[in-house]
Amino acid sequence: MTTHPSPSAVAGESLHVLAVEAGLLDVPLCLVGGAVRDELLGASPRDRDLVAEAPPPALSRLLERLGSRPGWRLLAWHPRFGTGTLLSDEALRLDLAMARRETYPRPGVLPVVEGPVPLHVDLARRDFTVHAMARRLGADGEGALVDPHGGRRDLALRRLALLHPGSLADDPTRAFRAARYAGRLGFTIEESGFGDALERSRRAGAWTNVSGDRLRRSIEELLREEDAAVAAALREIRFWGILADVVPGWNAATVDPEGVASAPTLVARWRRLLPAAPALRRQVASRLAFPKRMVRALEEGRG
Repeated sequence: MTTHPSPSAVAGESLHVLAVEAGLLDVPLCLVGGAVRDELLGASPRDRDLVAEAPPPALSRLLERLGSRPGWRLLAWHPRFGTGTLLSDEALRLDLAMARRETYPRPGVLPVVEGPVPLHVDLARRDFTVHAMARRLGADGEGALVDPHGGRRDLALRRLALLHPGSLADDPTRAFRAARYAGRLGFTIEESGFGDALERSRRAGAWTNVSGDRLRRSIEELLREEDAAVAAALREIRFWGILADVVPGWNAATVDPEGVASAPTLVARWRRLLPAAPALRRQVASRLAFPKRMVRALEEGRG
């Protein structure tokens, strides 16, 4: 039987300290999402996402206790959303969030958050099956894998599958996220489910509702990946024709993935990704709410 390193073995003492402190405050904690995915792939990232089945006041107390420990630092706390970030003494970034349910008032807009909720409800709101897995953490280590949506199966198949048909209508930026993870991990995107979800997002008008700032940041996250991952991700973008969903007429077929990926800076990558026609280029910059300094850099050929 193949064995995998536990979170505590991969991340060192930090997760153990976190689990002990959470236990003292009776805050149930779970390692979730990409942290579990990477653990099963044998990777060791520097960031960990955790979910607390507890209300914001309890999570606040936990963060304050940890932030006061020597060598630890509380980087952020957002009580309205029940989310916070710690940096441990091992330079490990820990993102903690209240287990939540998300409902979308309209396609493409930000969700309404409710919580705390049970773990299985939180996992059902996520993007892909490989991110809808969890392990409970305790002072004695991690528990068994929680995998209600077949994430481990898709991980073995090296496949990204959406959790439900309305996923991209809820949040169109997940389309760029799919391309980004496919490029980074060397995974395939499950075509029939993704294609149907993409068409559903288009019919629902979700791409019009999502803000330009969110779209720009999603594309920039993709462009900040390693060169080979950027090229692979852009091949996915070109295959699905997603850029035209951002601005009609922005033709992904004209994008040179390797040319964009070989550019040395983020601005240079944007310059090669944007359409050549000046009017359409300005339209894209406006839709994506480019900061003025970015517009100037693009126009002047700097960066």
